[in-house]
Amino acid sequence: MSAPELILHIGRHKSGTSSLQHFLGGARDHLSGQGVLYPHAGCPNRIAHHTIAAQCHSGQSDGAGLADIAAAIRGELEPHHTRILLSSEAFQNLTDLTRLRDFADVLDVGRIRVLCYLREHLDYAVSGYRQMIQNQPRFVPFRKFVQGLGDLTPFAARWRAIGDLELCWYDRSRLKDGDIIADVCARLDIAPGAIPQGDMNPSIGGNLLVYKLAANKLELPALDYAALRDLAGTHAAFRRAFYIADEDAARLRARSAYNASLVRLLGPLPALKSWAGNPVLPEMDRLQADLERIGAAAGQALPPRLARVMVRAAPWLSLAPAPRKEPLQ
Repeated sequence: MSAPELILHIGRHKSGTSSLQHFLGGARDHLSGQGVLYPHAGCPNRIAHHTIAAQCHSGQSDGAGLADIAAAIRGELEPHHTRILLSSEAFQNLTDLTRLRDFADVLDVGRIRVLCYLREHLDYAVSGYRQMIQNQPRFVPFRKFVQGLGDLTPFAARWRAIGDLELCWYDRSRLKDGDIIADVCARLDIAPGAIPQGDMNPSIGGNLLVYKLAANKLELPALDYAALRDLAGTHAAFRRAFYIADEDAARLRARSAYNASLVRLLGPLPALKSWAGNPVLPEMDRLQADLERIGAAAGQALPPRLARVMVRAAPWLSLAPAPRKEPLQ
């Protein structure tokens, strides 16, 4: 059997990764019939290969489990498999690819192909921020979070050093049939069969986002990731993004090193989105009802101080320049 090709789908975050991975995890037999192994090894949730990414990250593990994972993948390989496909958006967090390169050597693969989808700076920041607040206990104002996206040139150079890097726009106008699953399958020359519809991992928004921000700020226990996801999936108002003035968006984009590097790497940006049609948060006219709905999901009434902090949340989600403090007279 000749050395199989290794395909690494590395995200990025909030580029349809959950929907794609649920599809791939449920289509293993279908993929195998086309010569593609989507391994069970390194994939404890049966969906994504986050364990492999974590084992390759020196800040998360000592990498001791990689040899066993590689051996298990080799055990899953059958003579007709010409490609091994791994998917985890956590791969994008690797700043040193030494362990990943060694892992590929142990797998005894041939060509390495890296697939990565990218979004425009503000589009990515809005979605990524909502996901981060949902997933972590940290309190970070959006104005600070959005400054963390810089030049992607080193990122691209790092991944090009390990294999053939294919950067793609994550924008529905650029995706095949407007769908990430259809697009990935087309790029990999895979017949997808029936493609499931719907967002498997909606980002929280509306007053649900404000609730989690306030809980983070006050260091209070909060609904876990899955409960927040379920609320967002059930109530449309809990997955709406927040208001950003067009002039603030334009100011950010004008100085964005992230966007400038995207243009160099991928060409002209997709049509730029506006968030001016989204609600200013918190939505005061529905705050009480939303607090009761969130409390019902939590199984208890929310602490009164949480509501008192939530009503002051607007500056946390603003891109407007911070007001200058007047000197004391």
